[in-house]
Amino acid sequence: MKKFFSLSGLVLLSYVGYAQAPAPGWQQQVEYSIDVALDDQQHMLNGREEIIYTNNSPDALPYLWFHLWPNAYRNNETAFARQQLRNGSRKFQFATQQQRGFIDGLDFRVNGQPAQLVPEASSPDMARLVLPQPLAPGASITITTPFRVKIPDSFSRFGHVNQSYQITQWYPKPAVYDQKGWHPMPYLDQGEFYSEFGSFDVRITLPANYVVGATGVLQNPDEQHRLDQLAAATAAKKTQKDFGNDLSFPASAAETKTLRYVQDRVHDFAWFADKRFNVLKSGVTLPSGKPVTSWVLFTNKDAEKWVQGLQDVNKALTYYSQWVGEYPYASATAVDGALSAGSGMEYPMVTVTQPAAIVHEVGHNWFYGILASNEREFPWLDEGVNSYVENRVAELDNPVAGQLEFLVKSPGLATKLGLDGLPAAALNQVPYQAVAARGLDQAVSGVASPDYGKLNYGIIVYSKTASLLKYLAGYLGQEKFDAALRTYYQRWQFRHPYPADMQAVFEEVSGQKLDWFFRDMLATQNRYEAAVSDLLVQPDAVKVLVRNDSPAPFAVPVATLDAQGKVLEMQWTPVFGGTKDDEQDETQLNFRRAGVASVVVDPAYLTPQLNRRDDQLRISGALRTWEPLQLKPLASVERWDRNFINWLPVVGANTSDKFMLGAAFYNNILAPKRLNYLAMPMYSFNRRELNGIGSISLNVLPRTVARQLLTGILVQRFERYRKVEPSLTLMLPHSAFGGPQHLLRFANTAVRDQDLRQTSSFQTLEYWVRHGNALQNWSGHLEFNYLTPDLSVDNPSREAALLRATATYGRYYSAKKQIRARLFGGYFLKSSADNPFYVGLSGSPDYRRQTAFLDRQQISDTFTAQIHQTDDRDGAFKAYLPVGSQRWLSTLGLEADLPVTSLALFADFGAVSRSRQIRPGDQGAQTLYYDAGLVLPLAKNILRVYLPVVGSQYTNGLPGSRKDFTDRIRFVLHIEQLNPFRLLDEQLAQ
Repeated sequence: MKKFFSLSGLVLLSYVGYAQAPAPGWQQQVEYSIDVALDDQQHMLNGREEIIYTNNSPDALPYLWFHLWPNAYRNNETAFARQQLRNGSRKFQFATQQQRGFIDGLDFRVNGQPAQLVPEASSPDMARLVLPQPLAPGASITITTPFRVKIPDSFSRFGHVNQSYQITQWYPKPAVYDQKGWHPMPYLDQGEFYSEFGSFDVRITLPANYVVGATGVLQNPDEQHRLDQLAAATAAKKTQKDFGNDLSFPASAAETKTLRYVQDRVHDFAWFADKRFNVLKSGVTLPSGKPVTSWVLFTNKDAEKWVQGLQDVNKALTYYSQWVGEYPYASATAVDGALSAGSGMEYPMVTVTQPAAIVHEVGHNWFYGILASNEREFPWLDEGVNSYVENRVAELDNPVAGQLEFLVKSPGLATKLGLDGLPAAALNQVPYQAVAARGLDQAVSGVASPDYGKLNYGIIVYSKTASLLKYLAGYLGQEKFDAALRTYYQRWQFRHPYPADMQAVFEEVSGQKLDWFFRDMLATQNRYEAAVSDLLVQPDAVKVLVRNDSPAPFAVPVATLDAQGKVLEMQWTPVFGGTKDDEQDETQLNFRRAGVASVVVDPAYLTPQLNRRDDQLRISGALRTWEPLQLKPLASVERWDRNFINWLPVVGANTSDKFMLGAAFYNNILAPKRLNYLAMPMYSFNRRELNGIGSISLNVLPRTVARQLLTGILVQRFERYRKVEPSLTLMLPHSAFGGPQHLLRFANTAVRDQDLRQTSSFQTLEYWVRHGNALQNWSGHLEFNYLTPDLSVDNPSREAALLRATATYGRYYSAKKQIRARLFGGYFLKSSADNPFYVGLSGSPDYRRQTAFLDRQQISDTFTAQIHQTDDRDGAFKAYLPVGSQRWLSTLGLEADLPVTSLALFADFGAVSRSRQIRPGDQGAQTLYYDAGLVLPLAKNILRVYLPVVGSQYTNGLPGSRKDFTDRIRFVLHIEQLNPFRLLDEQLAQ
C-alpha cells in the first residue's frame, strides 16, 4: 500500500524477531475453489468455497484459525472500528447499518462432516474451526462452506461506491501456521496481512457488461477477446477530451457471465469490477525472454494519467525484475478504484491504485506477493523495501523524486527555499528528521503495524526504511547490495521470510556482520551523528579524523572537495564508535592533498543524521567555519554547505500599541535543533517603539522514560508590559502513541508593568494529561501558582498560593457534532487580607500574560478585555460576571453543537465562596451563578462568539432590552492556535 503524507497538513522498543527466525523447513498449503455471484442491486456476494488444506507441519492440528474479514465492518466493536477512531476517522463509527458489511451463511464441513466454528469473542472477524479429528502431520482435509457477504461502503480496502466494486479480503481464509505458531489477526486499515501460499480456481458471476480485473489468468476466450477490443478502442484516445468526463453508471445488463480465473503460487485473490472501465493493454519481455502482459483499467477521471500509467506498469515490471528478480506470473494489472486506505493497495497480480502510485503498487508483487512476509508484525519488509526500489525507479527520470518534490519542481521556488542542488536522498529524509527531532519517531523494526502513529506508519515504515536501505547500498556498494537483494528474493520467494532471513542473506553475500545495521539502526530510535573532528594537512596527503557522536556504531562516507564544492575523492569509514571510550569513537582516513579545499562528512546525505551543520571542515585556518548566513522564507532543509535563517512577515494590533508590523526569524521549523531560537520584533507605529517576542530553547531527547525535555526562556513586550519567563518542560511517556500523554512544566514568570512601575512574580508548576480518539477525548490540568505582587516591595504578607484544577471531556454524537463538558476548581492555599490576586468566574486575570487580548488596558468599548473578550480560563463563564474569589471557586461548563446549524448551546454553573469574594460595585456577593446561551464558531476553535441569553448577569435572569443583550456579547480569540510551530507539532504527533 502506498501512504502519502505531508509535513503541513503533515514506547521503549524491544528487539523482536531476529534471534527466533530459522529458515522454514515446511509451510502449509491451501488450495481454493470458489464460486461467487455479485448482486449489484443489494451489493451482496453469494458464494461457495472448497479448500484443500495440507498440514506440512510436524504438529497435529485440532483446529484451524480462520479469517472472516468482512465482519470487520459489522459493528463499532471490531478492531478495525477501534483503529479508525484512533487514527482520527469517525466515518465508520456513524455509518448506517446499510452502509456496513458482514459475512454470514457459513456452514463449515470437513471431509463432509459438520465442524464447529468458534468466533473469537473480541474480534468477530476471526474464528477457530474445530476439526472433527485432529489433522495429522502430512495429511490433507477438504473444507467446504457456503457464504454470503454484504459489501460495505468504501471505508477501507473492501467495499463499493455505487456499482464500482473492490472485492478484497472477502472469503473465509485460513490463518498462517508457521514455526512460530498460529497468526490469526483481525482486519485493520493500518496494518496489512500474512497468508498461506496455494492455488486459486475462482469463478465470478456478474452482469455481462462489467469489466473485471483480478488475480490469476482469465480462462474465458470470449472475455479475453472483449478486453482486447476494449483495449483497441481505448488506445485510439489520446487526450482527456477524447475520454470526456462522464462518470455515471450505465444500467446493468440483464444477462450474466461467469468469469474463471486460475493461479497457483499466490496467497490471496482479489477482484475489481466496474461497468465504466476503459482498458489499455501492453507488455514487456523479461531478460529471460518471458513475456508479461500489462493492463490498466480506469474510469474517465484522470484518463490521461492512466494512459501514462500503463508505461509505469511496464517500468515496474522491467526494473524490479532487473534489480530484485524475475516476475513469475503471466500478467500485471493496475485498476482505478475508490480506495479509502492510502492511495493504493496491492494483491497478487492486480492492484487498485491512483496513477501516481502505480510503480509502488505493482512493485508490491515482489515483496508482499512473492516473498509474503508477515507484514502485520514486520511492515518494513514489504512497504519499506518496496519503497526503496520504487525510489530508484523514480530517480531514473527525476533525480529529486520523492518527498518535497512539489517544491523542487520549480527551480525558482527551490532556490528561494534553499532546496536547489539537493539530491533526493536529502529531501526524502526530511519527514523522518521532523518527527525524530521532536522525539516522535519509532523504530523501523520491532514495531507491529498497528502500534505506529498514524503519520509514522508512512514516515518510518516507508520513508525511513527506504532511506536506510539506500544508505546500506552506499556502504556495501550498489552492485553487492543488488546481489544480496536478488539472492534474498531467489532463496525466499514463496516462503515467508523473517527479518533474520534477510539479514543472513545480506551478511552471506557481503561477507560482513551487519548487526550494527539490522539490530542497532533498524530496531532502535538511535540518533546518529558524525563529524570531522580534526585535520592534518601534509604536502601530499590530508589526514582526517572522523568522530562518531552516536550511541551505536555505524559507518559514514567522507569526501574531499575542491574550492567549487566538487567531490574529489570519497571514502567510507569502517563501522566504528558507539562506545564510552573516546579513542574508539574516532577513526582516521587518508586522502590525496591535490586540490583539496575542504572535507565533508556524507556529502550525498545518505546517513540518518539530524545535525548537518558541523559536517564540513575547511583545510585553511585552525577554526571550523560555516557558510555565511542566508535569509530564506518559511522553512528550509538543513545542509552542510549552507547556513540559513528562516523568516516570515508578521502583523499585529491591539488598542494600546495599535498596528504593528514585523518579522519572525527562526532557525528551523521542520526539524528543531538542539538549540532553537525565535526573534519576532514588531514595530508599533502608534507608540513608535519596538515590541515583540523572543525565545531560545534547548531541545533534549532522552533515550528512555521521557520523550522530550525543553529548557528555555521567553521574553515578550506588548501594551507597556515586559515579560520574562524561563521554563522547563518534560513530555512523557517516551512514546507519543497509544496512551495518555503527560506534560510537566515549571515556569518562573516576571511581568513588569511599565505604567505602574510594578513587577509581579509567578512561580508555576503545571501538569497536563490528555488522551482520546476521534469519538471522545479527555484532559486534565493541575496548576500550582505561587504569587508575589511586587518584587521591589518586601511584603511577604501579600504572597499567595493558588491551586487550579481543570478536567474536560468531549464526545461526538454524530460525525461532525459534539458535546463538551469542563469542570474547574480554584482554591487559595495561602492568601492574605490585602492580597490582590483572585480566581475569576468569567475568565482569568491573565497574570502571566498568556492570552493575546485586543484591549487589555480597557480602552475600547467593543473589545474590552474580560468584559467583551474572554480567555476561557478559570471559571470560563461565557457571560461576563465581574466575580472573583480569594478563597475558592468551582464551575461546570457544558456545550452541545446543534444539529443542522453551526451554532452550539452553552450553559455554565458556578459556586463561589461567600467569604472574600471580589465583585466590583456589588457588596452583596452571592454563592451560586449560572448562564446559558448560544456559541457562534466563526473560525472553529480560533474565534468563537458567545451570545448569553439568560443568566445571573441579567437583573431578572433575562435581558431587559435588546441593548442589554447586545452589550453582553463576548468572544474568545485563540490566536495561539495559528502558531505554525504548534500546528506542525500537533500534526506530527498524530
